[in-house]
Amino acid sequence: MPSGLSALSSLLFICTVPKVGKCMRHHLTHLRAMDLLMAFLSVISVALVCARWWGYSEWPSQTLQLFYDVDSLICYFFLAHFAYGWVRASDKMAFFKANWFYLPGSLPMVEQLRWARLIQLWRVYQLLRKQPDLLGMFRRERNETTLSGILFLFFLLLGVGSGVIYLIESGQPGSLIQTPYDAFWWTLVTLSTVGYGDLVPKTEQGRFVASLLILFGVGLFGAISGFMASLFLQPGRRDDELEKWRHHQSAQHELLLQELRALSAEVKALKQK
Repeated sequence: MPSGLSALSSLLFICTVPKVGKCMRHHLTHLRAMDLLMAFLSVISVALVCARWWGYSEWPSQTLQLFYDVDSLICYFFLAHFAYGWVRASDKMAFFKANWFYLPGSLPMVEQLRWARLIQLWRVYQLLRKQPDLLGMFRRERNETTLSGILFLFFLLLGVGSGVIYLIESGQPGSLIQTPYDAFWWTLVTLSTVGYGDLVPKTEQGRFVASLLILFGVGLFGAISGFMASLFLQPGRRDDELEKWRHHQSAQHELLLQELRALSAEVKALKQK
């Protein structure tokens, strides 16, 4: 529910956005695929908080609790992403100074500060204005693009699948999926290809959705396996280093071809003599 604390946090957010934007202009880097995923999750997080606050009297209590739990999971993902960036940063203090304003909106227990996640959208907007070449970014950072795409597809299928199966199965006679938690749990188990069998759809429409999710889940985890295998085949090599290595190999091949052409010309010249 909105309160004085939420209003104060919104006011603080409005007042600090221009300062944060000015600060980010000094720390802009090229756009990364993970930035787009973080922006997508930021929108979902803010939407879940809005649904809890302004749909308090319309949604069932279990649905509101599910929204809260999903938002908390997203926050933990934000914190893990921040910690990973901090560990990988060569200058950890500079990284913290440039990105500390993402932390308030990532605290799972403080919904009033979730508006700070909109800063992530502002950052992505600035990066898009500076470097709008998304295809070039996808080609340049293939590993991160692959991982971001897999995670995006997983979150998208989890959300869409839960909503669709709940609308189809809830209220049907004999159906085991009657609450949003049931739908979320069933979708997660189905996508992971575990298939406990404790919850199964009873309607024909629900089984059709289940068949689609099973196919997507098998493909999704196949993509994860391929991605992990590529990391083991290229240990410790980042996308930019891999691109430099490809350019180096291409230059070496071109040089070798030139030497072969020159050698062939010399052999022909000797034969003519």
